[in-house]
Amino acid sequence: MGVAVSEEELEALYMQVNKFSLASHFLWACWGLIQDKYSTIDFNFLRYAKLRFKQYFKMKPVVTALQISK
Repeated sequence: MGVAVSEEELEALYMQVNKFSLASHFLWACWGLIQDKYSTIDFNFLRYAKLRFKQYFKMKPVVTALQISK
């Protein structure tokens, strides 16, 4: 029942997951900035946005350096 997965497929998936993770950090950081300005909920959205941006900029060079081995 199991399907064999090649190393190339696994590497491609790894790269996709990391790129989407990076995009997720950026999206949630932007969302936090918007919520900080407009939300009436008592939550430190600006701190949350800063944390997400920090993780985005920390991981961006790592993710953009990823390459599929030949």
